[in-house]
Amino acid sequence: MKVSVSRATDRPRGLLYVVAALSLLAGLTHLWVMPEHFEEWWGYGAFFLVAAAAQVLYVPLLLRWTNRTVLLLGIGGNSAIVLLYLLTRVVGIPLFGSEAWEVEGVGIIDLCATTSEVAIVVALGTLVLMAIARERTTLLGLVLAAVLLVGAHLPHVLLLLVALL
Repeated sequence: MKVSVSRATDRPRGLLYVVAALSLLAGLTHLWVMPEHFEEWWGYGAFFLVAAAAQVLYVPLLLRWTNRTVLLLGIGGNSAIVLLYLLTRVVGIPLFGSEAWEVEGVGIIDLCATTSEVAIVVALGTLVLMAIARERTTLLGLVLAAVLLVGAHLPHVLLLLVALL
């Protein structure tokens, strides 16, 4: 069975559609909770508006102009949102607003958005690593990149587990 791929980038098209759907889900979730955050403080609402817009606008960018820069942009943006989520659940909301340094609770809606964002990072990371492997990069470089990717997110996962316990 032949896998459908994009002619321009030779990336598995199915995985791109999964990432697009997850980005849309996370963006719409941020849009859904945005009004309640505007009620708390305009800065919180503005953050959710920008996050939602970025995640929704990422979908056509990903599907139309798939390249390494776009993939890395998705990894960086979603990783930053996940990191901020973990920070607000473990340390508190950093610096600004009416609830600065107050630790936020964990809810099902935010876990859905964050799980989507983590899945986006993993899927896009997989696509980047596959492209590196196709470019005949040594196996050592591929393994090192995978270890660094997992190692970079291991503290975040451990912090979340500690916060949940």
